Amino acid sequence: QLQVEVWGSGSSKQETLVALPGSGGDFSRYKSLAPLLADAGYRVIAVNQRGIMGSTGDLEGLTLNDYAQDVVAIIEAFGLEQAHLLGWALGNRTARMVATDHPESVASISLIAAGGLAKPLTIPGELGRLLGDATLPEAEKFGLARRTLFSPHTDDEIVLDYVRTLKYWPDARRSQREANRNTPLEQWWAGGNGPMLIIQGVDDKTAPPENGSRMKLEFGERITLVDLEAAGHAMGLEKPRETAAAIVSFLAKHPITAAR
Repeated sequence: QLQVEVWGSGSSKQETLVALPGSGGDFSRYKSLAPLLADAGYRVIAVNQRGIMGSTGDLEGLTLNDYAQDVVAIIEAFGLEQAHLLGWALGNRTARMVATDHPESVASISLIAAGGLAKPLTIPGELGRLLGDATLPEAEKFGLARRTLFSPHTDDEIVLDYVRTLKYWPDARRSQREANRNTPLEQWWAGGNGPMLIIQGVDDKTAPPENGSRMKLEFGERITLVDLEAAGHAMGLEKPRETAAAIVSFLAKHPITAAR
């Protein structure tokens, strides 16, 4: 059983994005971005993956293929032939796996902070402490978040809001990380053969911009690459309007009606 949060009118004629948060994250990661996409005319279905809030399911011995099948089940449950996918951080790997395993269900992929190949520039273990230890004092969480997720140009209030509203789903995060380790990179890296948008923060140390640059070189015209200045790994919170504008511009060029 998978719990989702929906933004948009719910009209059957409305193009739909299925949005996947990052490692162990819930739908609130899209709280700034999803309303802007809904205002632009799209329905956004943000997924709480297994073990998060009201979502249930086996968490042991999974691969990204299993998480991809969950996404397809959501697309089918809403009676859709196709959906756009939106993946943030670790969620982008699942999105790419869906497009690889189930290309008939995917009209396009938009990736936020698409890592996987270039090594992080962060201090090893710091992001894991931030996302895995709810007992840390607020000041320590703030420092970890600033160093791993946010641009040095981002206002302190945005970082502080993230820290104060951060929720912890350790079993789900462990399961997702194990699924990632259980799935060879070459299975999901290409993200199928369809159109792909990559939005990356110039100041992202967790998924360095080199990842998108290498994908653009490898896959050429099917990749639309957008670099956001003064943005880090959390660009959907740091620069929601700029991020939404890039997604809307991309989707306008790849409507679902044309993809069928």
